[in-house]
Amino acid sequence: MLKLNIQPNEKHLADIEKWLIDEWNETNQGFYCNWSIISEAFDKKNLIVITENDYSIGFVVYRIYDLTAAINITEIKQSERKKGIAKKLINETLEFFKTKGVLATKLFCSPENSEPFWKRIGFLNFPKIPHESRINMYKTLVETLPNSQENKNETTIKLWNCEPYQANRIEPNWIWNLSFLNDNKTLTKPIIFPAYKDWQVELTKNGETVILDKVKYCRIDLADYGSFMIIREL
Repeated sequence: MLKLNIQPNEKHLADIEKWLIDEWNETNQGFYCNWSIISEAFDKKNLIVITENDYSIGFVVYRIYDLTAAINITEIKQSERKKGIAKKLINETLEFFKTKGVLATKLFCSPENSEPFWKRIGFLNFPKIPHESRINMYKTLVETLPNSQENKNETTIKLWNCEPYQANRIEPNWIWNLSFLNDNKTLTKPIIFPAYKDWQVELTKNGETVILDKVKYCRIDLADYGSFMIIREL
C-alpha cells in the first residue's frame, strides 16, 4: 500500500540512500550526488517520502517560503518508475503545501527531460527571466484571476517583461482586469504570476494611474516573494 510520509523516519532515509547509491554505481545517474542536501532536508523536516509497505520508493526535497514553496529534488526508485507513483507523490505533496497556506510552487527541471512529466501534471513554464537559463516551472494551488491582452475596465494591473525605461515604448505583456468583493478592496480572485523583480508593473484605479514602478518597489499587498507577483487586495 502506498503512503505519503510527511515526517519520514531514519529507516525511510536509509532506504533512499541505499537505492540512490545502487543507481549511482550502476548508471552514474540520479541524485546521490546531492545526498548532503537530501540528508539536511531530512534534519530540517523538509523531506517528504512515499512508501510501499513502509519501504521508501520516492521522495521530495522542498522548502516553504511564506506563500510559495519550491520543489528542489524529486526522484522515484528506478524499478518503481512509470507506475504513476511520481504523479501521486507530487499531487499529495501539493495538497500538503495547501494546508500550510502555500499559494504557488516552483521548480527547475533537472534533468531537463523531466519537463514533459511536469507539464502533464499541470505545471507551466515561467516567462523568460533575465540571466536565467534553466527550465523554471510553476503551478498555482488556488484559483487565480486570469490575465488578458485587453484593457476591459478602468481598474487594472499591467505587467511588462522589461524594466521601466523600456516599457514606455511597448504595450504591456499581461493585463489583469480587476473585480472586488463587497469591501471594494479584496480581489475576487488573487493574482499569482511569476515575475522578475525589476519588471515594470502599473496599477490603474478608476482610470487613474496609482502606481508605476518596478515590481520590487510596489506596496499594494504585493511583495517580492522570490519569483512571484502576488496580489490579493489593493
